[in-house]
Amino acid sequence: MNNEPTPGPDDDAIITLEGEDGTSYNCQILDIIEFEGNDYGILLKLKDEAAAAAAAEEEDDDDDDESLVIMRLIQKEDHSIFRTIESDDEFDRVVAHVEELARQAISSEEEIV
Repeated sequence: MNNEPTPGPDDDAIITLEGEDGTSYNCQILDIIEFEGNDYGILLKLKDEAAAAAAAEEEDDDDDDESLVIMRLIQKEDHSIFRTIESDDEFDRVVAHVEELARQAISSEEEIV
């Protein structure tokens, strides 16, 4: 898995990840959270413009939609490495935590308005 930073709009942190099948895709780092003693990255998988253009000619464009990705962040020496969360139980707990953070953020915004 490769997590090379690349320049992005407004200097947003954009990384390139490589899937198990060898396919590369770009993600924007939205946030890094700590949960149960581990760090996790909340990433937005960005549309591949070339693939999206090709898919636009076909009827089904669902595979190229932007989507959220949650990965464990591991520090090795002076490198940050994103790893797939292998355990379904761990993944479910992290997703539930992220959903709760989102609910809290929405509640806070509603109180301000």
